[in-house]
Amino acid sequence: MTLTTSLPKNSAALLIGPPLSGEKQVLFSYLLESLNNSTPVLLISTDKSPEEIKKDMLQMKIFVTKFETAKLLKYIDCYSKQTDESIKDTDCIRRVSGPLALNEISIALSDIERDFIRLNPAHNVIFSSLSTLLMYSNPQMVGRFLQVIIAKVKKAGGSILLTMEEGMHDEKVIVTIEHLMDAIIHVKKEGDKTMIRADGVPGFEKWSEFSG
Repeated sequence: MTLTTSLPKNSAALLIGPPLSGEKQVLFSYLLESLNNSTPVLLISTDKSPEEIKKDMLQMKIFVTKFETAKLLKYIDCYSKQTDESIKDTDCIRRVSGPLALNEISIALSDIERDFIRLNPAHNVIFSSLSTLLMYSNPQMVGRFLQVIIAKVKKAGGSILLTMEEGMHDEKVIVTIEHLMDAIIHVKKEGDKTMIRADGVPGFEKWSEFSG
C-alpha cells in the first residue's frame, strides 16, 4: 500500500512539514507513481522553475523525459518570468507572469486539464507551494483562489496535492486551508528517516517511515 494509491480519489490533500523534512521525497514519489500508472500529472510551481525541479529529480535518479514526450507530465511555471520576461512556453511548460497571476494560473490549469482528459479521465495536480502565495498575498485571497482551483480540478475528474511549509504561517491560516482539504499529510525527519502521517488516509493514521 502506497500513499498515492491510498489517497481518496477526486480529492484535495495538503502535504505539510518543516523545511528539509523530506517533503520533496514524498512529492516526487507521488509524481512518479502517478506517471508510472499512466495518470497524467500537472505540476504548478511557484518557487522554482521546471528546469530546476527536473535537476532536483535527476539528483534523486527520477527520469521524466519520456513522460513529458508522452504528454503525461506538464508544468505551469509561476517563477521564471519574474526574472526573465522573454522566456517562452514549451510543449510541456506553460509560463505565467508570476505567483500572483491567479487568473492566468486558473486559465492555464483549465487548458491543460482539457488535454489530460483526452488521455485519461483521472489526473493529478501538484501545487508547490502555497507558502509562496501566502508570502505575496493575504490569506483571504489565497483561500478564495484555492476554493476555485480545487473545485475546478475535482469537477474535471482530478485530484490535487498542495504543499505548505510548517512554521511559516499563523495557525489560523493553516486551519483555514486545512478546512478545504479531504486529507492532511504530515511529514517530519527523525535522524535520516522521513516520517509520514496522514489524516483522512486509511493505513497512514500513525507516524511511520516513508519508503517511497
